[in-house]
Amino acid sequence: MSTELARLMEQEGISQSALSRATGVPQPTINRILSQVTQDPRRDSMISIANYFGVAVESLYGSSATQKSTKKDPKAVEDVFNRILGLSKADRKALFSQVADKFNGDA
Repeated sequence: MSTELARLMEQEGISQSALSRATGVPQPTINRILSQVTQDPRRDSMISIANYFGVAVESLYGSSATQKSTKKDPKAVEDVFNRILGLSKADRKALFSQVADKFNGDA
């Protein structure tokens, strides 16, 4: 988990504090993830970080989480749907635009 996050941060040229400001995830939490003190960070923190970088949240967890995510979870789609409903209209528009760009190969 920390390796992929460190790689993304280096690629973007973003510091822990700048990532914290951009995502709302406390800087000490980001530091604990990077230093592997926190082995199982809160999912909402990881979602915020993944959204910032435009990657799937599972990619931040590594292969074990990716394997877990392949199991069908009937509540997963409902959870995503409810999270999207909770966004403002502007945020939903931005999200759908980003998704369209990803699927169209523009991002």
